[in-house]
Amino acid sequence: MAKRWVLDTDTKGTGARMVPLEDTLKKPEPQAPAPKPLPAKPPLRRPVEPKPKRQVERRSTPLPAGHVRKKSTGEIGKVKAMDSRAGTITVTWLHGGQTSTVPISSVTRK
Repeated sequence: MAKRWVLDTDTKGTGARMVPLEDTLKKPEPQAPAPKPLPAKPPLRRPVEPKPKRQVERRSTPLPAGHVRKKSTGEIGKVKAMDSRAGTITVTWLHGGQTSTVPISSVTRK
């Protein structure tokens, strides 16, 4: 008697193969996957006390005579003229070399 052949499609991968019928009938039942071990519990941690924040120290050196510092950016400039009636000061900024007229309240001598 001739063997009966069947197409076995249970293979993983790209294709199926021809196997005898007896091989497909005698297949063992698939085993259940082993249970995964439980993850280890993390060690108990003590609450961390926050470190006290250091106070911010401003380090500004004294300015030479006739110089001012812009409050918004900290840029240093040399005073060209001051108009107390208008409340403005004309300053040549040392970094860019540009001259501008700014309100007296926007510069400081510190």
